[in-house]
Amino acid sequence: MEGRGAKRTRDETEGEAVAPVVQAPARGEVTTSVGTTISDDNFIQLMAMLTGMKQEMNAMRQDMDGLRQELKQEIKDVAENVNKLEVRLEALANQGVKELNGVYDSVRNARWSFVVMSDKYSGKWLGMGVLDVAPGEQPHLWSEAQADVPYDPEEPWEGDEVPDVSGKLVMAVLSSQKGWPYMLFSADDVQKEKAKSLTEYNAVCDAYIRKENLRVWHIVKGTLNEHRIDANPFIVIGTPGIGKSFATGSLLLYQLLHYPAEWLKAVAYFVNGKAYIFHREERRVVYYEEQQVALRNVNEMVSKGVKGYIIFDISGSGVHIGDLPYAWGIVLISSPKASKFHEFTTQRYHTVPIYMNCYEDVEFKAALVWERHSQVVNNRIRFEDVNLENDWKVLKKRIDMVGPLPRYVLSDKVTFEKRVEDVDGALRLMRDDLGYYMDVLDNQSEWRRDGTTHKLVKLVRCEVKGKFECRNRVTSIYVLKELARKLRAAQLRSSLTYHILCGALEKCACLLEELSLDIFTLREAVDTLVKHLEHLPRGNEAKRESVLCQRGANGRVPTALSEFASDSPRQKLVTGRIYKPLTTNFPLVDGFFVVEGVGLKTIVLVQVTKAKEHHTKKTTVNAFREYMGKVFEDWENIEKAYTWELIYVQHVDSTAIKRRQNCSSSEDAANDTDLALWDRIHQYQVTLNKDIANTFMGGKNDTFEPVTINGSR
Repeated sequence: MEGRGAKRTRDETEGEAVAPVVQAPARGEVTTSVGTTISDDNFIQLMAMLTGMKQEMNAMRQDMDGLRQELKQEIKDVAENVNKLEVRLEALANQGVKELNGVYDSVRNARWSFVVMSDKYSGKWLGMGVLDVAPGEQPHLWSEAQADVPYDPEEPWEGDEVPDVSGKLVMAVLSSQKGWPYMLFSADDVQKEKAKSLTEYNAVCDAYIRKENLRVWHIVKGTLNEHRIDANPFIVIGTPGIGKSFATGSLLLYQLLHYPAEWLKAVAYFVNGKAYIFHREERRVVYYEEQQVALRNVNEMVSKGVKGYIIFDISGSGVHIGDLPYAWGIVLISSPKASKFHEFTTQRYHTVPIYMNCYEDVEFKAALVWERHSQVVNNRIRFEDVNLENDWKVLKKRIDMVGPLPRYVLSDKVTFEKRVEDVDGALRLMRDDLGYYMDVLDNQSEWRRDGTTHKLVKLVRCEVKGKFECRNRVTSIYVLKELARKLRAAQLRSSLTYHILCGALEKCACLLEELSLDIFTLREAVDTLVKHLEHLPRGNEAKRESVLCQRGANGRVPTALSEFASDSPRQKLVTGRIYKPLTTNFPLVDGFFVVEGVGLKTIVLVQVTKAKEHHTKKTTVNAFREYMGKVFEDWENIEKAYTWELIYVQHVDSTAIKRRQNCSSSEDAANDTDLALWDRIHQYQVTLNKDIANTFMGGKNDTFEPVTINGSR
């Protein structure tokens, strides 16, 4: 058996086969017991054990097969339930989600038009015309420097010259056939209805782009680059009703869709509780009924590294602005009510505010020109029926009532009258604490603190000590008149004048400018002021006393207030009245009165200024003369016959004017009647300091002479 191919005997194999099961017998017993072992009961027992084990194994195998089938069925059932749940969840997630056909191209390919001012346009069109821009062309608009110029009530803006535009650009119009997000792209439906507007023109497709709107884009664009789309969040803040959401939001969307697509893949627009996501590569727009669903999709894109931008209109929002992702750029659009964005700006302290001014008169005129022009072109009205002078007269009266807010003054009669009621209600509810109201006027963080401020105050972006800041100003001439009446009724001198004269400049500048003329209605005030008048001589001219130094002069202390406008009936110029223009852009001065002293009558002009210099221009003097000619009878003779004085009234914190103020002209000054009138005016300066206030506030015989308005008490 040691050989490699040796064959083993049956006896040998049988002996070895039982060795693992039964204890091996002694070596000498093997041959004698093999036969008896095979037939032994042990063998039968072993076979039975083997059979039982096989049966048990088969039973276990069958059990395992059964378990597998049951488990497989259970897994199948669970999978089916998961699939059903996924379908339901997807259906729920997509509820109120749909793709909008044609909207992407409508916005990106929006058409530009210009409203420009030029001498070649007739007075029928208020000296303005409409220019069309070729389709697909990105036009030149205002430069950053032009858009940055702050509002100046003393120098009304009348448009700017921009490259490739004939005339001065006053307003641009961006028109999208499908409309804009603020109107929920409802152009097809809205255009079927009669427009509820002053001109009955339907502007649902037109975004009126002012230089204030473009200024926002200049600032936002300055932070966009290939690597940092998420640089700084911005918040656009302006008076409610000036077109922030419609115009600024639409312009930002349009410009972002023209930004390099490789740097900016998507733009999300949240407005009125809804949302739109503009996918640039696919050139499609997805609408979301629920902003939360849109935000989930935005976050999903963020997780995939997609770069995008968010325009978020806070009014009517459906998600918390604090949940917006940090990875995308953000522009918030809001009213000045700080509670709307306080938490966001606290968490993201690098948020940059952008303040917007209200409409200027020339921009309102441009809107009227555009609407009437469009109606003529589309055969909605006849050219012969266009009467823009009358349209402007109606619009100007509305502005004087409720302020430069297109939402109300360009709307229909019902909307405007409802606003007037709201303004009157706010005036009635105004607290008697005048110090509180002064604080509201100068502090933008207190906006709408009592629910009335937004109806009485507008936000103005202005330059203060070399920095652009926002301030609150009385919203309209009507509100200013009513406020002045309230202040006078509360005894101006005892309750307010002292604070105006002695408060900090930034605290009181607004009311100082609006109410300083009233100081001349107080006899003791005039007596005290004349002691501090400083004559501003012409060269070596001798010192000259003002007509106000003549204590017995008729009209030295006016007892009646006469407010006027250029469209009012012409009136006689009389003594005893202080004349205040209703327009905020009245040229040259803030008001005037007539004094009849020894010799000729004198027109005393009053100009309140915080500047250390207040030079003027020939054009300003000319505008003043023309305005006065429209208001007063026999003005041409009055101008020549009367003597003239001009008093510069300055606050204690101002740098006092020390020299006579000049009138500049770029033309030949020879025989110039405007410059001649300016040269005839005797100039004076007075600083309203604490000593003056104490002088006439501390008198024992103080009396307040009631002031009548246009003849009534």
